[in-house]
Amino acid sequence: MADLYRLDGRTAIVTGGGGGLGLGIARALGERGAGVLVCDMNERLLDEARQSLCGAGVRAAACLCDVTNEQDIAQALQTAERELGLADILINNAGITRMQDIMEVRESDWDAILAVNVKGLFSFSQQFARRLAGAGRAGHIVNIASNGAKTTYDDQVHYCASKAAVVNMTQCMASSLARYRVNVNAVCPGAVETEMLKGCMAATEQQTGGRVTVEDCMKTWGPPQLGRLIQPEEVGRIVAFLCTEAGAMIRGQALNVDAGNTKF
Repeated sequence: MADLYRLDGRTAIVTGGGGGLGLGIARALGERGAGVLVCDMNERLLDEARQSLCGAGVRAAACLCDVTNEQDIAQALQTAERELGLADILINNAGITRMQDIMEVRESDWDAILAVNVKGLFSFSQQFARRLAGAGRAGHIVNIASNGAKTTYDDQVHYCASKAAVVNMTQCMASSLARYRVNVNAVCPGAVETEMLKGCMAATEQQTGGRVTVEDCMKTWGPPQLGRLIQPEEVGRIVAFLCTEAGAMIRGQALNVDAGNTKF
């Protein structure tokens, strides 16, 4: 009898997979048997990620990719198929943020965040779904949103808006792609220990003139029920579950993965 929790024979693409949350997700997918293509814009991180995954026994490949570039997306899909087999799992993890007072947000800041977090996610999903449908294959998409989609973070109005859009897009995509046998969900992580989060901590230290330090943030930004920051692999294992047959009845949902910090 097949193990409904395994992903053997599957191929996953993880955008923003060179480090942080993306690499944690890639490791979790690999734990369940999937081959993984990590995509990122940082060549050094990509090489390190690929070596780390292969060293752990994961079938892994890497590809430079800017998710705002349609040609890069097409190249990533082709690379996955050539190196690992047709991709039937897409994890839209690539994302950016900026800590800025609402009065200081410029049009270019807004456009940059929406281009990656919203438009890039849609473009990759569309090309992925077209390729799957053309091959007559079913698949999964998991979009990485944020609990910032459901609550508010000071000085991140553009980021929170982009992640709220991801949640709504997930629901639209789940309904629209069901006829093509593509199951779509999102996860909404909380404070995950990544370089992006540490960048926000450094910005907080600067904005407060050192009254709140990075060390203070490390101790206090984690979910109270957990008492520490969330680790990338802890989110990754929820993402991987959503791509298994065991998770097939979860569709069009935005699951909070923040240790109880968000109540809805």
